[in-house]
Amino acid sequence: MPRLAQPAGSEDAQAPVAILGNLVRAGILRFLRENPGVTIGPICDALELTSATILPKLGELEAANMVIGDPPIGEDRRGVWVTYRVNDAAVTDLYLRLGLAIGEY
Repeated sequence: MPRLAQPAGSEDAQAPVAILGNLVRAGILRFLRENPGVTIGPICDALELTSATILPKLGELEAANMVIGDPPIGEDRRGVWVTYRVNDAAVTDLYLRLGLAIGEY
């Protein structure tokens, strides 16, 4: 089975690339930066994707602390409309870490 190629010195880029290296996650972040406090419906509509596609990626972003849900992750959300917003500080930090990893800063 082939291994994932990982160049020497790329360790610092692994987390930012893993989080941002997906078009759906990037689209969710872009939409939520422009439209904080929305539920999943408007995200699906804007990205023209189903909730079956959006929910797992939104969960990944929430687990990575890039997106904050209200009520927060870990609380009972059954029967509750969850609203989402970007954790701007965490996204900025990730962006700067990626810049450092590729020699931008």
